[in-house]
Amino acid sequence: MSEHAATIISLVKALAVCERTGESPSDVADRLRMPAPAARILKAAVGAGVLGDPQWAGQLADMQAASSAFLQALGGRSAFAALLDQGILTRAPLHSRVGSYAEAAIGAVNAEGKARSVGKMSLNGDTLTAEQADAVIVLSREILENSSAASQAFTSRQLRRGVARALDVGFFDRLVTSSTPTFTSTGDHVTDLKNMLDAVNTGEGRLCWVAAPDVANGICLLNDGRGTASPEGLSEFLNLPFAVSPGLDAGTLILLDGDRILADIESLGIDTSRFASLQMNDAPTMDAITPTATPVVSLWQTNSVAVKISALFGASAGTADAIAVMTDVSWPPVVSG
Repeated sequence: MSEHAATIISLVKALAVCERTGESPSDVADRLRMPAPAARILKAAVGAGVLGDPQWAGQLADMQAASSAFLQALGGRSAFAALLDQGILTRAPLHSRVGSYAEAAIGAVNAEGKARSVGKMSLNGDTLTAEQADAVIVLSREILENSSAASQAFTSRQLRRGVARALDVGFFDRLVTSSTPTFTSTGDHVTDLKNMLDAVNTGEGRLCWVAAPDVANGICLLNDGRGTASPEGLSEFLNLPFAVSPGLDAGTLILLDGDRILADIESLGIDTSRFASLQMNDAPTMDAITPTATPVVSLWQTNSVAVKISALFGASAGTADAIAVMTDVSWPPVVSG
């Protein structure tokens, strides 16, 4: 896997050079002496497909390995990717029909001549549909094309931050539906936690907390012996895995049962542009349905490059109570005596 660790960054750099010079990807791979996996991917990216399409790029063996290396190096920035990598969520293939147990089979030990119970098992499932999460990062061309270690480290960090947020927003948007048990915080953390546990805990699954950053900040300061929660990354709370996600709205805490949530992240796609005009806002208003005029920035005039990293992912809750959501969480710190 180490051979593919820097492949995504090398591809981003090569595609940016192609955009500027008009050279073919294979010519750039030879001229810049790209690492072997990146060179193989660039030379395979002919007219039959483009690297910007994650579904097509995922068919390349080197691209699959590079995607896996990139996602594993997100460093806990994405709760979705971290929980999947840790085996807390149930990994299932995209584009396939999946099922989960809605009622467990019954087992019993019976004496001779006694009636034997018959177990009932039903499967609730549908196709794990692939969806696309896009992260757009704008960088100066000097930074992107600079070959120094510092430049590559900076670019890599910005790409991972963007992809992590895009994946988490897509993951929770897919899971949280109108049938999801939802609570409003009472202000008392014991009552709130008990309500969430009662809604999700069956005693058979693998539970996990996911918190918005502000909620994680408060939980790590509870100081009442209930866990060693960290304000970032992956830690523990109530002896259960505890993840922090930038994709959740402020004041949100989620409890999920990973055994009843099926998910996967399949592949990445990469695209670049030097001639687009972008609204530099993380909540853009210029959409096709209700466009609102707003200032835009020309990438060409500012000597910038937009990089879009696309990820194919899927997520499905086997049952409605596989996840519970609490909003307006703002617990006061507990002062130890």
